[in-house]
This record gives sequence, C-alpha cells and structure tokens, in this order.
Amino acid sequence: MPRIAPTPPAPDGNAVSNSLLARVMGRCPEILRAFGRLDGSIRFHGKLPGELKEAVRRATAGEVGCEYCRSLGAPRSDLDPRESLAVAFAQAVAQDPAAITDAQFAVLQEEFDEEEIVELVAFICLVAVAGQMFGAVMGLEAAGAQEAEAYQQVLEAHG
Repeated sequence: MPRIAPTPPAPDGNAVSNSLLARVMGRCPEILRAFGRLDGSIRFHGKLPGELKEAVRRATAGEVGCEYCRSLGAPRSDLDPRESLAVAFAQAVAQDPAAITDAQFAVLQEEFDEEEIVELVAFICLVAVAGQMFGAVMGLEAAGAQEAEAYQQVLEAHG
C-alpha cells in the first residue's frame, strides 16, 4: 500500500494519467500538472526515439528501487549500440550523478549530438530517475499485468 492514498482514477484518463504514481502525485494537482507537462514533453517529443527512452526508464527502475516502475516492463537485452550507451550512462547517473566523468561524457558525444545529450540527461534526471525516486519514497507497489500492458500500449500509441 502506498504511504499516501492515491486519488481515484479519472474516468477520461489513460494508463499514464491514471497510473498509481500519477494518482499519488495527484494529491497535489499543481505538482502533478507540472510533472505531467514535463514528462510528456520529454518522453513523447524530441530527437531521441521513444524506445531508447523506455529502455533507459526500464534499466534505471531497479537501480532506483521503485517496485511500481520496475513492474511496468523488464529491461531489454536486445539493445542497439546507442540504446546500450544511453542505458549504461543512465545507470551510472542513477548510481551516483556526481561521479559522472568527462570521459563518460566524451563517449556520449561520439554517438549523440548536443541536443540529444541535453534531452537524454533531462529525461534521465527530470523524468525517469525523479519519478522512480518519488515512487520508491512513496512505497508504490508493483502494477498488475493489466496496468503494465495498458502503460505499454500508451507508449506504443505515441511511438
């Protein structure tokens, strides 16, 4: 059971807007709206493909310790080279953001342009890890299979 009771699901919501994380954050509607705008603008827009961002989210969920986030999809093993690099970098950020070195950043710069790096770091720090930290601190339990599938369908629709 979450440490804070979630709001009821919205009748016109989808699997993301009615997620347990969103419904707990919904106790402060202004914060939920701001986080939702940020999440949507980074997750569903930009130069980086959604599959790369989802690979990052899946890989860091276990690192950060959010059971809910982890239950939305297991880390993939069939990553392409850019996804592998992004995932490794995200895991390093999740472990210790202050330990990121110039050498690690230089490796990113070999594969990603500056706009992509800003987008990747924003997604890692402001959406993926931040949301996962919120979920871990709030004690969000794992999603059921139906909710996890609905979440993946929303991502595919924005594909």
